[in-house]
Amino acid sequence: MDKIENVDSFKDFIALYKNSVYNRITDYMEGIEPEAYIGMVRCYIDRKGQYRRPSYVLLWNLLYGGKFDDALLPAASQQVSEDWLLMIDDWMDDNDLRRGGKSAHLIYGDRYAINAASNLQSINWKIVYDACKQLGDPRQKRYFDKFYDIINVTHQGQYRDVHLTRDVKDITKFTKEDYYESIHAKSAYYSVYGPMQQGAIIAGAPEEVINQIKEYGTPAGLAFQIKDDILDCTSTPEQLGKSIGTDVRDGVKTVILWSAVQNASSTTLNKMKDIYMKDPNQKTKEDISYILDKFNELGSIDYAEKEMKALIEKSIDNFNKYTTNIQESNIKDLAREGIGYVSNRKN
Repeated sequence: MDKIENVDSFKDFIALYKNSVYNRITDYMEGIEPEAYIGMVRCYIDRKGQYRRPSYVLLWNLLYGGKFDDALLPAASQQVSEDWLLMIDDWMDDNDLRRGGKSAHLIYGDRYAINAASNLQSINWKIVYDACKQLGDPRQKRYFDKFYDIINVTHQGQYRDVHLTRDVKDITKFTKEDYYESIHAKSAYYSVYGPMQQGAIIAGAPEEVINQIKEYGTPAGLAFQIKDDILDCTSTPEQLGKSIGTDVRDGVKTVILWSAVQNASSTTLNKMKDIYMKDPNQKTKEDISYILDKFNELGSIDYAEKEMKALIEKSIDNFNKYTTNIQESNIKDLAREGIGYVSNRKN
């Protein structure tokens, strides 16, 4: 663990331990058969992904004085949960690309992809069980309860997102509060402060600390999703590793859209409403380009950028406030940078 003192950035921290987490995951891939099925289950695992979430587990365990080996299985569990959730999410949202390759349901078909995701979920709970055994009392129950709660809330957040996307067709009928409630449940907890809390729990941190992590992790988690929304409007498939413009195509309600609705002329708003009323497969490339152009013209992406930056500032301020008792170190610097990393990423 001495090599962490030479790590200069959160990105380098991710890279340093990525293979360690991946190798623990592949330990659980043995015994899968028949041969034709293995690739389906391992499809997203072997593409590896960003590994931000497991890195939060590892880093926050170290930040609160834990042992690296105690956090490795929980980190692996966090990554596997991302893999099966994304396989389902890509099918639900009809996404074409994931991590630079075709989405699983396009390669194998819906039935095989969802079955593989379900199998991965069962493997996920085996990893959680083994992590609990390794942690022992009293940490095992705290860790299990936290991981279960994260997955449970994430599913509820998915419902909120689907409801706003599919059922609320009129873009003037959703509020900024609706958006933030949805992304808190779907993204903020799962993607940022939940993994941080897991790491601290594994280190044996008291509940007071776990609650404090929520105070500084929630704004960063919200900023994470806003950055996702921005990238969907401004990136490229090559850079992002997945399809872009899908939020507009699918009718996802974002803070970018909310801002545009507030500032659009009646003529523009009516055209935007007409486009969003269409089913996803009826929207043309011209429809999507029109909306994206209006987002830029109306300053909606700039508005989202300001919201995101304000949230990151709040998160770092709260982090500094609640970690005064933790001595300044390279680990603490990496954690502080890790909070802002969600808004600086390119994919």
